[in-house]
Amino acid sequence: MTLERRRHLSVSGFRQYLATGVAMEHPVDGEPTLTLAIDPNHPSISLRGPLLADEASPHVRLEHIDVRRWPGDRTQLQVRITEPSLFVDAYPILCSIADRTQLDGQGFATAVTDTVRLLSRLLERSRSLAQERELGLCGELLVLLGACRRFGPERAVAGWRGPHREEHDFAIGHFDVEVKTTSSERRAHWIDSLTQLQPTAPTPLWLVSHQLTEAGPGQGWRLGDLVGAVREAVIGSTVRDDLDRRLAAAGWADTFGELCVTRWRRRVASSAYIVAGDFPRLTENQLTNAALDHSSLTDVRYRIDLTHQATGAPVPEAVADIIATEGTT
Repeated sequence: MTLERRRHLSVSGFRQYLATGVAMEHPVDGEPTLTLAIDPNHPSISLRGPLLADEASPHVRLEHIDVRRWPGDRTQLQVRITEPSLFVDAYPILCSIADRTQLDGQGFATAVTDTVRLLSRLLERSRSLAQERELGLCGELLVLLGACRRFGPERAVAGWRGPHREEHDFAIGHFDVEVKTTSSERRAHWIDSLTQLQPTAPTPLWLVSHQLTEAGPGQGWRLGDLVGAVREAVIGSTVRDDLDRRLAAAGWADTFGELCVTRWRRRVASSAYIVAGDFPRLTENQLTNAALDHSSLTDVRYRIDLTHQATGAPVPEAVADIIATEGTT
């Protein structure tokens, strides 16, 4: 039996295990301890290992790849592939990271960073945004464009927090904003965590809801058009580099300009809702106040339907102005 076969599952064996749909945690033979995991409930494959005291968590900005500290142990780093069609092709890359760490003596974070180049090549063939992500970025850029025109580019770009995975998408004016975008005929949106609709006291939180639909030829705008409009809005300011960094962190690459060809327009006027009172939501505070132990809930995703929801409070003029902004006018 070769060293490779003793250290790693074969690709065919890995494919067979994927087909069973059973969760797995497989220790990779060697030091330091590394663990290969398959999670069919939240479709992903991952490799995790120790983050050394002098190592920083790598900043990996690639579609379908997530690198962060493992929630189960903050001293562990996890690299996770989230696109099922790439699992079999990505598996040897995870094995390569393990070999760099255990055989070549690299720190795990360093091995991840050095292997990103190979991962990026692997992903080039699927190098386009999923429609859900394309819609989400369209919605955020509509708000960003409106904020640039209302508050000026410096304040607007600084307030765009979504790319940095902070609590809410925007912190501008005297309010926070969470942006949701759907192509559904109903104003229904996915909420991705227990904190997404939890206001940060004392700042009020508004949810902005966009309903988009595909536009005909020559109508509406593409995602690349919105990126161009926002870049044009910051001309003459000092924030162009900051804007481009945030666009990249949000998942945008200029090559998507040719790949994201769908033209969008508003299905109906965008709406804003104060997240307070009887607004439908599930938050950490609510569970804590109900004396429910949620410490083991690591991933929560639910859908809300705002089709018949009242705004709950008079919409501030600034919010109304921002969400009325058209994409390329």
